[in-house]
Amino acid sequence: MKIDILGCGSAFSLRQNTSAIRVIDSAGYQLLIDCGPTIPRALWQRGLDVNDIDALYFTHIHPDHCTGLTALLNHWKSFQRTKPLIIWSQPAHRPALLQLASLANWPETGLCFAIDWRDSTPEWRWQDWILRTAFTHHEIPNLALRIETALATLFYSGDGRPTPESIALMAGADLAFQECASATPLPGDASHGDFPDCLALFSRLKLPALGLYHCNDSARPTLVEACEPYPGLFVSEDGMTFELPHRREETP
Repeated sequence: MKIDILGCGSAFSLRQNTSAIRVIDSAGYQLLIDCGPTIPRALWQRGLDVNDIDALYFTHIHPDHCTGLTALLNHWKSFQRTKPLIIWSQPAHRPALLQLASLANWPETGLCFAIDWRDSTPEWRWQDWILRTAFTHHEIPNLALRIETALATLFYSGDGRPTPESIALMAGADLAFQECASATPLPGDASHGDFPDCLALFSRLKLPALGLYHCNDSARPTLVEACEPYPGLFVSEDGMTFELPHRREETP
């Protein structure tokens, strides 16, 4: 399994792309998790074919996680994508995503490829993957995602403070990513994660690797320093790539 960090920034970061990753399995199947406004350009910079990405998964529909969908679909239409596209989302979030998709070829109502809209459920199978979800504590409903293949397990929190259910999904992951907005403790009912909670999870679950992301720009230097004493705990950076079950590699 390969993980490509397209973006790791907070909603209004001046330095990082909005948070999204691309997951590629050994058979070449590709899943894009979230698609904020800066993510289409990050994909174009990688020189991908318009048919490379098989599916999208939306953790939730705050603008920094979904508004790139219009530009991405428009690009794929403009360059004649033919492969059907799967999009998973929470059912209640579908109407907003449909509106974004409808702008991709406005005033026309269709694209040159089919979109298969599917509901995010607690568990399902796709190709050789097992995908499981759980809610975090966030301002709007956010579904963290666990992906299991024969060789590796990945956890991606989306936004929000960990919950017992999302922590259970994180347990046993070879690589986990947890949203961490702040280097200092936030109130228990906050809708974002913080470093003390992330460190406690890293230690309690004995995770091999935990990447902190969606960090506020002002908190990043402190977070980088705070992670240094803990091998395997790190602050995510745009452009990082990971090969599971192998060790992390950073791409220039």
